[in-house]
Amino acid sequence: MKTGKASRRRLWLAVIFGVFFLAVALYHLPLTASNDDLYYGAVLNVETWPQFLLRHYQVWSARLIIDGFLAWFARLPYWVWKILDSLIWGSLPWLLCRAARLEGRPWAAMTACGVLAFYPWHHISGAGWMVTTVFYLWTGAAALAAIGLLVRSLHGKIVRPWQTVLALAGMTFACNMEPVALFCALCLVPFCLWRLIRRKPVGVLLAGMTLIPLLMLAFAALSPGLASRTGGETASYWVDMPMRGLFQRLELGLVFSLEPLFFERNWVFLIFCVLLVRAVWRCARRPLPLVCAGVPLAAVLLFGWAGAWTFRLLPALEVLRPADYEEGGVTLQTSGSWAAYLPLAVCCVLFLLCCVALLVVLGPGIRGWIGLWVMAAGLCTQGMLGFSPTIWISGTRTEFFFMLSIMALCLLLVRRCPPRGRVDRLGFGAFYALSLVMLARMAWQGVSTLL
Repeated sequence: MKTGKASRRRLWLAVIFGVFFLAVALYHLPLTASNDDLYYGAVLNVETWPQFLLRHYQVWSARLIIDGFLAWFARLPYWVWKILDSLIWGSLPWLLCRAARLEGRPWAAMTACGVLAFYPWHHISGAGWMVTTVFYLWTGAAALAAIGLLVRSLHGKIVRPWQTVLALAGMTFACNMEPVALFCALCLVPFCLWRLIRRKPVGVLLAGMTLIPLLMLAFAALSPGLASRTGGETASYWVDMPMRGLFQRLELGLVFSLEPLFFERNWVFLIFCVLLVRAVWRCARRPLPLVCAGVPLAAVLLFGWAGAWTFRLLPALEVLRPADYEEGGVTLQTSGSWAAYLPLAVCCVLFLLCCVALLVVLGPGIRGWIGLWVMAAGLCTQGMLGFSPTIWISGTRTEFFFMLSIMALCLLLVRRCPPRGRVDRLGFGAFYALSLVMLARMAWQGVSTLL
């Protein structure tokens, strides 16, 4: 009996992940090289590989591992990238489930595929599909794979030496991207210190994964190319940036990160808010947690999804919405007005309410604090752009790591309160049906351009 159930479960998992991979593979069919794809593909025609790396380190960035890989990889036929990217993209649901210790649950696989299906993937194509996915999708997947292996080792599973070597190599590649290094450092350093304080063992894998992001951040901070690029882009895009104080940069980074969550139509965050309210209702049915979870969901629906009608009917509420310009809300001209601080206050209060509700659901123990830390670290990966002159030039691709952390939290919420009962079957069934529609739409976008 158990063998039959296990076989059916494996069959369901193969079907779920297979459908997601098929949609992703079909979506890749019409994609072509553009922008930085062409640059990296031709750069070794004019200079040698060591010259290219040295020049990039001196005048551009410290991402030598990724840049060096792309200089060779971009010379291959474009279909090679399509195949590898489809495999990495298609593995994301399994990697998310593995990090949440849900890799054997079909409903968790369907939830992961559903959340990923609703993400606007064209956001990570701004610098060219190949280059942007390598910098964002591939590094995020590498870090997620290493974290999944770390989670298994912490729960007593055997991790072989070759797996440790691969995890640390993947972590090195991933943390060459500064937002990934920041996220991993913010999550793993406190966790490692907590284990030391509690006199729990810190293995080679955890110690290595904690040390790598710290070294990568130090390497980036000392890079002459990063300083040179910041100075050049400040002169090109944002001449007044050196005159902005710490609070102004924090305000700009926070509003830049949080405004799309509450004042735009963001499917991933809407799903997170719905799952958060459901989890609070199921696990902590008390007035204060319900308010903490319900207010952000109401704000998302009122200001984000129905924002056009809300601000048209109640124009006085416009003061709550962040201004759509590069300088941010708090400037030298507006710093004396209380209205300039309202968008920042609204975004931060709503985000903190989500954090409180998340902590209540996951519990006050280490699991709750890990969930809270993942959410805060995800915010920092995008909020750090407040200190960059290219905050508006980089575009929406900078949200990817923040959205990936929210997707992981969606699975933690479902793990805390698995689907049970008639209402859950109806709700999750509707969500899975919409997810299939989104996957079919993704596949059709790829096929229709070739017809």
